[in-house]
Amino acid sequence: MSAQVMTDPETALGHLERLTEVLRSRGWTVEVTAPADRRPSALVANPEMRALQENVIAAPERSGGAWAYFYSWGERIAPCDDPSGAATLLGRVLAARRDG
Repeated sequence: MSAQVMTDPETALGHLERLTEVLRSRGWTVEVTAPADRRPSALVANPEMRALQENVIAAPERSGGAWAYFYSWGERIAPCDDPSGAATLLGRVLAARRDG
């Protein structure tokens, strides 16, 4: 097993922790898990409506090797060097709309 494989979960967790800090400072509920058999992930939930939630992972992008945040289904959210931007986009997706 190469050193790259062994450090990937630690790198992913570090990126998720930075995102978690930003999200929590904005009032979002976040639970980070790092199971041994899977990539670390963050469950982000709207505190006003917990059913509005999404799992987020941090992973290297296919081209260039830069890291990015992704939704659980694989869609890219934002680069990991912009946790504030990622938090803003997640906030839009998980916002409870009260139109009317």
